[in-house]
Amino acid sequence: MILPASPNEPVPGLLVSEDRAAAALDALVAKYRLEIEEWDFTQLDSDIGGRILAIHDSREDRTIAVAMNQDPRLRLQAVRQILLDMGEQP
Repeated sequence: MILPASPNEPVPGLLVSEDRAAAALDALVAKYRLEIEEWDFTQLDSDIGGRILAIHDSREDRTIAVAMNQDPRLRLQAVRQILLDMGEQP
């Protein structure tokens, strides 16, 4: 997933409320037996930390690290994209 160039630009697909996104994420976590960990990516040495939405280690195929204090809608999109990359159809 690609973020907009500017923080003021809308992110495509953010059409649901934060509550609905959180509920949808909970459903995906349960359905696919995922483990979600919050990481503070901003502590990385470069500015890339502020642009990371989620990380999936293919060796640990059920653990997804997401950005701390992330908008639930972005988190849902990031996890859905990782599931698609894993060959699932969320």
